[in-house]
Amino acid sequence: MKYFRYSIANDEIRTLLGEVETIHPHYIELKNSLGSENIHYKIQNGIITDVIGEGLTEDVARRRVEDFVSALNVSPI
Repeated sequence: MKYFRYSIANDEIRTLLGEVETIHPHYIELKNSLGSENIHYKIQNGIITDVIGEGLTEDVARRRVEDFVSALNVSPI
């Protein structure tokens, strides 16, 4: 599994920051219910600023991160 780090602003992906070897312990892990392709994110001042997506390729990781970020934009009824 590979790890790809993205910069987040205004609840959307701004930049691919590249592939990372390890995940810093300051990231919060959101486990996928199937046990693979987890998301790791960092919060500063109550805002998600960085997300690391797991995937075999960058495309897979980006889709996971996009799904995660789009869930942030859901307004309660």
